[in-house]
Amino acid sequence: MSFTDNFGNPKGLLGRMMLVSMDREHLPMAKWALGKIDLPRDGIVADIGCGGGYNIKRMLEMTENTRFVGIDISDESVKKARKINSAEIGRRVKIIHGSAEKLPFKNDSIKLVTAFETVFFWKEPEKGFSEIYRSLESGGSLAVINNYGDPNVDWEKKVPCMTRYTAEQISDMLKKAGFADISVSRKDTLFLVIGRKKR
Repeated sequence: MSFTDNFGNPKGLLGRMMLVSMDREHLPMAKWALGKIDLPRDGIVADIGCGGGYNIKRMLEMTENTRFVGIDISDESVKKARKINSAEIGRRVKIIHGSAEKLPFKNDSIKLVTAFETVFFWKEPEKGFSEIYRSLESGGSLAVINNYGDPNVDWEKKVPCMTRYTAEQISDMLKKAGFADISVSRKDTLFLVIGRKKR
């Protein structure tokens, strides 16, 4: 596995190191986005591509009764996320191995889905968005948070396992999946796209 492959699927020692560094680098984005997302007071929030579980920990501290499920394709991420949230594992937190394209949720069972810096690494984003739509409760929402980065840099060449999408492209994919009330917020190269499942 190359160094850049660890961005999409952290493995081994290098992957463990990357999970820690990614959290530090993503912290400003996470704080900005969490200030704009309405976290439910109860029910279930699913964090897809949960990485080391740091955003779940932050959301836990912002809520009292909400439960969280973290999903990641990386075994190293699952282990790290369980460790970071060990006090709430089996209570308000569950961390599982899986992917956006095949979610283990019943229809209409999730209130909010978050996706921090992960959509660029999904192999089939449109399928993932359809799976999320199926899983959301009526009126539930999806929040996609990404840093597009310097538009003049060929990031796909630097990190071959990623495909960048603009906020507009993600909005279009959400519309095709059935989402409504789609909104876009921006800060520098960061963007947050929120879509809701129709009631």
